[in-house]
Amino acid sequence: MIHVKELSGGPLARYRTEVRLGLISLAVPVIVVGGWALIAPHSFYDDFPIKSAHWISGLGPYQEHLVRDFGSLYLALGLLLTFAAVVLDRLLVGAVLAASLVFQVPHFIFHVTNTGPFSTVNNVVNLVALGAGVVLTVILLGMVSRASAEPLPEVQPIEGGVSYGTR
Repeated sequence: MIHVKELSGGPLARYRTEVRLGLISLAVPVIVVGGWALIAPHSFYDDFPIKSAHWISGLGPYQEHLVRDFGSLYLALGLLLTFAAVVLDRLLVGAVLAASLVFQVPHFIFHVTNTGPFSTVNNVVNLVALGAGVVLTVILLGMVSRASAEPLPEVQPIEGGVSYGTR
């Protein structure tokens, strides 16, 4: 269980690179999918993830408002994941990952329990991709909760007055 007290305390000192790469790995597909749904909602509805798969259109009639709302929310989540990857504040990273799970887990459960409209190959690809996102998010939350709040290494000055950190 993650406690807010464990997550607060400033920047991540451990697992910075791993957490940053994980956050970016979560953010990129969310931004791409969200952008597509927002900018071209009917194309997203008809053609996601590829023209022949029909993952969205196979589930019900087109509703532009819902597709655009989905795209906007996905872009907002992608922005927060990206911002957290840049800032690497423990509380922010933990909150964004927890919020991401609030979406990912019910989304994954829906697709596990609604496989009928799709081929076996499409179900496998979809569930593996969605499951990987859930697993990566849980792993990152574990890293963030275990990462100590120890201060970042001292910055060592070099000639010319420019300083560089050790990482």
